[in-house]
Amino acid sequence: MREYKIRSLETGKKKFQNRKGIKNQMQTQKENIDFKTEFHYTPEKLVDYCLSKCNFSKDDFILDVGAGKNMIWYNKIKNINKDWCEIELNKDFFDYNKEVDWCIGNPPFTHLWKIIEKSCVISNKGFCFLISSNCWNMLTPKRINYMNEKGFYLQRIYVVNCKKWFGRYFFIIFNKEKNNILDYSLGSY
Repeated sequence: MREYKIRSLETGKKKFQNRKGIKNQMQTQKENIDFKTEFHYTPEKLVDYCLSKCNFSKDDFILDVGAGKNMIWYNKIKNINKDWCEIELNKDFFDYNKEVDWCIGNPPFTHLWKIIEKSCVISNKGFCFLISSNCWNMLTPKRINYMNEKGFYLQRIYVVNCKKWFGRYFFIIFNKEKNNILDYSLGSY
């Protein structure tokens, strides 16, 4: 009986592996990724698209919060007043102590809330980040309330595809134009 179960499980696994379809392809990609890899550089065309959605004035000071060694976001920002942070290049965002108009980029998702929290402190106008679908769970009512208390409100969400990664991503823009696009309840039910 036990031998049958083992063979049955192996057969089922092979059938699953032979199935075609986008979910299986995504699972296969996910399984073959080296999870020790900490950097996922944003494709250049995606950076161009995201930056085209930002309403920076020419005098705005813009900070790329996690430039990466390739500095793609930083190099694509057209403003003269700009700076970057990258921990691998000994310039840690969490040590950054200047005020900026905007924080922008594709920050490491594992530290996204801390990055947003710091952006709320140093940004005068707003922040724009590329986030994954998993990051939505990070936006709890308490955290949305914190951003609102700091004067930042969700303005736009751009849904984008990135086949290089796992599919759907979101370019979010928060600024100081008060609105009620994103509502929440602090109560528990």
